[in-house]
Amino acid sequence: MVWPKSLLPTFAMLATLILISSASAHTYGDGSDFNPWRPDALTTVLLLTTALLYWRGQRTPETLPAEQKNRQYWFWAGWILLAVALSPPIDPMGNALFSVHMIQHELMMLGAAPLLVMSRPSANLLRGLPRPTARAIGTLLRRTGGSRWLAWLGAPINAWIIHAVGLWGWHIPVLFNAGLQSDLVHTAQHISFLFIALVFWFALLKPKQTAPAANVIYLFTTALHASMLGALLTFSSRIWYTPYETSAPQWGFTALQDQQLGGLIMWMPAGIVFLLAGLVSLAAVMRSSEPDQPSPRRASTRPRANTEHSHS
Repeated sequence: MVWPKSLLPTFAMLATLILISSASAHTYGDGSDFNPWRPDALTTVLLLTTALLYWRGQRTPETLPAEQKNRQYWFWAGWILLAVALSPPIDPMGNALFSVHMIQHELMMLGAAPLLVMSRPSANLLRGLPRPTARAIGTLLRRTGGSRWLAWLGAPINAWIIHAVGLWGWHIPVLFNAGLQSDLVHTAQHISFLFIALVFWFALLKPKQTAPAANVIYLFTTALHASMLGALLTFSSRIWYTPYETSAPQWGFTALQDQQLGGLIMWMPAGIVFLLAGLVSLAAVMRSSEPDQPSPRRASTRPRANTEHSHS
């Protein structure tokens, strides 16, 4: 199988990046020493290292067919969105405002994740590594059965459940509040959101789809439950995430206004992305299900055969 090998390096690269990025914590506290423009050195190094590895391993665009050239463009677009989401001011501000936290997750889950999945970066990333290291990674994947696990994760029903449980679970107030107060939980939250997004988009975008009609249900039901969560946040009359009661007023919002804005960001833009993707999938299914039109030659010979039969 080719596709798991193209997905695993993305999982490892991005999960490690986010894990180490929490070394310089951005928990808000009382805001006395909070600086939204303070970069995290390790995150910056990892982003640049990833870019360097891919750049070393990529082929010259002039020598590539159009499909592979587009994959390289998708990788760089995904990398840029990921860098924006994990860099100042968005990453530090996510702990001060729920609405910015939501923008960060949408950039990661609806922007960077599908682009990185479509780019299939494994070949270029492995070529960018020293050859012994690349061989060791390949051996490890074969011995640990990584392909079987990723095949299970990429099954649409499994990916749908993982995405739904992860999305709703992390927005339970006790878990979300813990992420604002604990560096470890905050790190786990970011890894989880990116992980479920990669699984979700891979199950949709993987090659050789066997049931394209199921993609329509997959996307529309995701749009429904994600929009429902956004609507609940928007119309709630109580504050779900109490740490923002301290930080949001320092930026000109009440905590409830900030929550409502974050709910709208989840509800509208995210819902639109899923609905548009669902409509594209539906159009593809409808085109593939159209019956083949009979050729003019066949249409002209059929009545002639019936006429001869009636005269006999």
